[in-house]
Amino acid sequence: MEINMKKVLGIILALVLVCSMFTVASAEGKKLKVAYITNSMSNEMNAYGFKMMEQHADQYNMEVTAFDGQYNAQVETAAITNCIGQGFDAIILCPSDINAVVPAVMQAKDAGIIVAMYSADLTPEFRELRDIFVGVDDTIAGEQAAQAIIAHFPDGAKVIEIGGAAGSDAQNRRHDGFTAALEGSNIEVIGYQACDTWSADQAMSITQDMIVKFGKDIQAVFCHWDNGATGCIEALKNAGIEGTFVVAIDGCRGGFDQVKAGTQSVCISQNVVNISVKTLEVIRAAADGEAYEAENFIPLDTVTAENVDTFPYPEW
Repeated sequence: MEINMKKVLGIILALVLVCSMFTVASAEGKKLKVAYITNSMSNEMNAYGFKMMEQHADQYNMEVTAFDGQYNAQVETAAITNCIGQGFDAIILCPSDINAVVPAVMQAKDAGIIVAMYSADLTPEFRELRDIFVGVDDTIAGEQAAQAIIAHFPDGAKVIEIGGAAGSDAQNRRHDGFTAALEGSNIEVIGYQACDTWSADQAMSITQDMIVKFGKDIQAVFCHWDNGATGCIEALKNAGIEGTFVVAIDGCRGGFDQVKAGTQSVCISQNVVNISVKTLEVIRAAADGEAYEAENFIPLDTVTAENVDTFPYPEW
């Protein structure tokens, strides 16, 4: 039987080409080993964010492993170092102290690991070390909280501010945005203190101290997070102070429940599902060499008693 060598060579060449294409596609779409290192898994937002990552990981061909930072910068730094040694492809990072983790982030960058900041970003001078940021703009969240208070008190009011975990990106930005937006208004911040951690008990304790100092002069409270506002509300209730205008940020079940109950006036809500899924989507694009946005801001919603039922009830 006569063999047509041109046809044979053509078939071989085609098979080689197909195999090459398959190899490239497989490399680009390989299963990614992703670490989620968060300040604390006891924080409901962080735990729910991880749950969403787990639910959507297969969609982006990933395996996501959570590491609990326990509100301890040394634990978070050690987790980053361990992930470098274990050959993770990407790290999703939400640290308790954005400055303390910088040396470890630098090591991850040098190791070729994709670094995605989740809800908390590095300070501007170190942002070249991370590849991705996904989250809300916490400066705008603080601004929206201020705008809600200004709108409710057009003739001015005295306000106390209870900050989140001192040194965290969210605490810094929410405070800065709030302060800047109040400039030129008749709103006076008579007391401000940040907490050591995102602790509702500590928020309650700080509020109690401010009530002792300022009493019924307090017309409004801005707390950096909904569950912290729960502590503030309890302190006001125990002191027999009613009708205080309370604004907080997050959009968790507690915040929505308090808005519905009338104890929290405004909830500046962030969408944890969108933040989590967007993080996976952008990491996948970066790993595959596709174009992606380095900074991804997820819009915030202002939730009040008038519109709370128009929003999906949060699962965290």
